[in-house]
Amino acid sequence: MQGNPPTISSFTQGYIERDRIEFDRFEDDRRRRHGMAIALVPLGIAMALIVQYTNIVVAIDDADWQYVLHRPNFVNIMKLSGAPIVGGGFGMLFAALIATTIAGREGRVWPLALTAMLYGIIMPVMVGLLLPANLFLLDVLGLSVIDVSVAEALSLWIFGTPFFVFTYTMAGIKPALWAGTGAVLLGAAVFRYIGPNRAAFSVGWTTAVTLGVAAVAAFIIMFGPLTIFELIFNHFRAA
Repeated sequence: MQGNPPTISSFTQGYIERDRIEFDRFEDDRRRRHGMAIALVPLGIAMALIVQYTNIVVAIDDADWQYVLHRPNFVNIMKLSGAPIVGGGFGMLFAALIATTIAGREGRVWPLALTAMLYGIIMPVMVGLLLPANLFLLDVLGLSVIDVSVAEALSLWIFGTPFFVFTYTMAGIKPALWAGTGAVLLGAAVFRYIGPNRAAFSVGWTTAVTLGVAAVAAFIIMFGPLTIFELIFNHFRAA
């Protein structure tokens, strides 16, 4: 005679249901935190491009005391865009992931402020690491504006990178902090309406909106009224 199959008591069932609800809640929070970090990436790229664009113009101004502010050759700017695109994107992704892990995503100020601070440190380090590789690639492809041999370019890449990263990071933290602040302020404006704290949150749609905002911000600085760029240029030059 077979016995009745064992049954789960209502007490045990309550624990299982509670664990399932907690798992779903933490999983949803993780998805929203990661979605917030992903949505900020286009803004991080745009701000890194703006910093790079401004730094190049400042370097031109430092090299020529007769320099009159104008738009530089955009083709040469784009040749150097690989480093800020990759470094700015991953810098913002890492900064936002770390910040939301530490501070969560629901605070009005602390998660975004921590993201901006971490971006101000991570972004210049990453761009500083990638710029020598970017220049080496241009030399190999024959696209560099400076004519050097591949052997010389390789030597500069290998032996010059550590010191370059150090100097670039030290000089770049202040502009990167301003860039990070600008990115999170624009991100906060977007998140107010379709952000990760809203009941209905789409990572794809939110990222598409931040991509549009980032493109507009970069376009205004690079192609908009020169007076707007001049304000940033003067601030960077005084840094």
